[in-house]
Amino acid sequence: MHNQEVINGWESLPNGFDVEFRDSIPVRISDNGHGLTVPEEVLLEEVSALGRLHVSLGEWVPGERTGEQEASLTVSGQEFSEVLRRLAVASAALFVERFHKTVDKREVDWDRMEFTRDFRIAIEVCGLAAGSVDMNDHFNDYVAAMHEETERLIGSGELPLVEPE
Repeated sequence: MHNQEVINGWESLPNGFDVEFRDSIPVRISDNGHGLTVPEEVLLEEVSALGRLHVSLGEWVPGERTGEQEASLTVSGQEFSEVLRRLAVASAALFVERFHKTVDKREVDWDRMEFTRDFRIAIEVCGLAAGSVDMNDHFNDYVAAMHEETERLIGSGELPLVEPE
């Protein structure tokens, strides 16, 4: 996924199911009350095609509406770096929305704070055990992606739409 608008909210699959995205990462799926009529393999292929990340399904549980079933989605741990990059892009949009400038080398507190938060989220989204991924291996790539995206946003004149925290 190239840097682009961050996707938050529900996106529809061709089969009538919906997938919830947070910071361009698929996190949950709903059958919209249609029932589980689609083979799991097909469903996972459709989610992977939409989100461009390989996912696995959690247990189906009753959803918010009568007759609806929902399941959590877990991204493959092999795509941890891409998940973290997407979170960096979302953090860049948040920075630009708040401060209307690029993040630069003097923003070390922002870099460290956002990286720490997003690293923890990426571990959770990928279903990895705490301590199974070395933070130091990913910090520089994360910061580079975040800084590059703020430069792109400011250069393009875009004001990103950011989900409230």
